[in-house]
Amino acid sequence: MTPEGLSWLSAGLAIGLAALGTGIGIGLLVGKSVEAAARQPEMSNAIQRMMILGIAFTEALCLYALLIAIMLAGKE
Repeated sequence: MTPEGLSWLSAGLAIGLAALGTGIGIGLLVGKSVEAAARQPEMSNAIQRMMILGIAFTEALCLYALLIAIMLAGKE
């Protein structure tokens, strides 16, 4: 394989694995938040705020991977 081909392969792996991890993480986060809100309905506003903050942090990891993938794909 050429170095250019390896950079494209690594870019694809970076964003693919990051998207997979982000999807799993957000799914677990939302599922546990729904369970917590079902157990304590009076705390649902606080749980929702923490869930949205957690989703934002998890999504930021995928954006970092996208940035790295773009940088890897731009290498020659």
